[in-house]
Amino acid sequence: MTFTKPGGTIYTQPDQGGDDTKDSDANPVTGSSPVITVVSGETNNTVDAGILRPASLGDFVWEDKNGNGIQDAGEPGIAGVVVMLEDGSGNPATDINGNVVASVVTDASGQYGFTNLKPGVGYVVKFTKPAGYEATAKDQGGDDTKDSDADVVTGKAPVVVLQSGENNPTIDAGYYRPATIGDFVWDDKNANGVQDAGEPGIPGLTVTLSGTAGDGTPVNLTTVTGPNGEYSFTGLKPGSYTVTFTKPGGTIYTQPDQGGDDTKDSDANPVTGSSPVITVVSGETNNTVDAGILRPASLGDFVWEDKNGNGIQDAGEPGIAGVVVMLEDGSGNPATDINGNVVASVVTNASGQYGFTNLKPGVGYVVKFTKPAGYEATAKDQGGDDTKDSDADVVTGKAPVVVLQSGENNPTIDAGYYRPATIGDFVWDDKNANGVQDAGEPGIPGLTVTLSGTAGDGTPVNLTTVTGPNGEYSFTGLKPGSYTVTFTKPGGTIYTQPDQGRRRYERQ
Repeated sequence: MTFTKPGGTIYTQPDQGGDDTKDSDANPVTGSSPVITVVSGETNNTVDAGILRPASLGDFVWEDKNGNGIQDAGEPGIAGVVVMLEDGSGNPATDINGNVVASVVTDASGQYGFTNLKPGVGYVVKFTKPAGYEATAKDQGGDDTKDSDADVVTGKAPVVVLQSGENNPTIDAGYYRPATIGDFVWDDKNANGVQDAGEPGIPGLTVTLSGTAGDGTPVNLTTVTGPNGEYSFTGLKPGSYTVTFTKPGGTIYTQPDQGGDDTKDSDANPVTGSSPVITVVSGETNNTVDAGILRPASLGDFVWEDKNGNGIQDAGEPGIAGVVVMLEDGSGNPATDINGNVVASVVTNASGQYGFTNLKPGVGYVVKFTKPAGYEATAKDQGGDDTKDSDADVVTGKAPVVVLQSGENNPTIDAGYYRPATIGDFVWDDKNANGVQDAGEPGIPGLTVTLSGTAGDGTPVNLTTVTGPNGEYSFTGLKPGSYTVTFTKPGGTIYTQPDQGRRRYERQ
């Protein structure tokens, strides 16, 4: 008996199992059964033929944008991926006709397929990892039509045994392109929270990346900033991550999210040092995750006795000890330091020096000097050297507002004081005309005396007084300077000869 079969099919193997009523008797080549001898009246219902229809498999190679191992809506196929078919022993697979199955390449949509396969044979699909990609995790989710089947190391899917005529469209492979997160840790000199030209990076700081890849894998990585403050985490799976920065001791983080350019701001939380959660997809490079650091600043310098009253710290002019110096903000309130603590007042040391440390950059500070007893403030802003002048207002004792940069020390905030000077003495009737105030020679009251000249700071001075009942006069509260005293005399008198004896017009 000879059977015919549908086109493209083959006969199954004959004589399988142990029940002749259930096996196939058709020769796989000829389609004929063995010779069957029947006798009178015999019924032989055991001559059968099993047909195998060709099977197929295949499906999809895609870019797993979020790295979760599942074909999500909108995730694109990857074209040009080489896909091979092996048998269960790793040899090239053969089709229903015994021919070696050639490799295929995914089309523009990422689709591939193998047809004309033999049912009942174990087939292994082997995917060739495309350049620049890594294999996503396999067997994610609960839907085999949407997951990846490729082993992340070998690229092989599990063995598949197909039934006659079966098409298995579930053998998929997902790949992602590694992502990158990084950028820069910098010294925010002007404390504006923006990476301005010339602001330097800070090397040697530890940066930690933590979070979860799209496939649920926990990630915890650490690196150190480079010579220019740069850092980078490369080769990342798509996922959601947080970057945590460390800072040098005694520093703080600048304010985050300043300006309008995310590539130039700071992302570190001022308390925790951590960025917001950053989600990266396949192939993404996010070089916008930065941290600005503020180093404590300081200011101070010198309170001195301005001996010549010129408002300039001249050689040999001494410091004034024990002067109370306070620090205010620009609104006149007590100033706070880089940690938010109120800055205590200080007292000048034996050399007249003072200083405030641990100050916050970018904040307006006002130094307020307390005028020492018996002194007056010298003129401010004299000369052309801010390191040598006085900055204290003569009325309020306050210096101008100072805004410090990160790490800056400003040693130019000075205050000069002078002790008021006095000029005066006596106009007398020189009875014996010897030019000397002899005992019993009376003073002359009611005469006008004028003081004129220039104070050390250049201020012109012109003062007038009148001699008292005993001929005495005095100009007090004078700034240090150079002056001339001019006397008036009663009508019809002359001045006695000057510089006689040991005294001039003033008592010694």
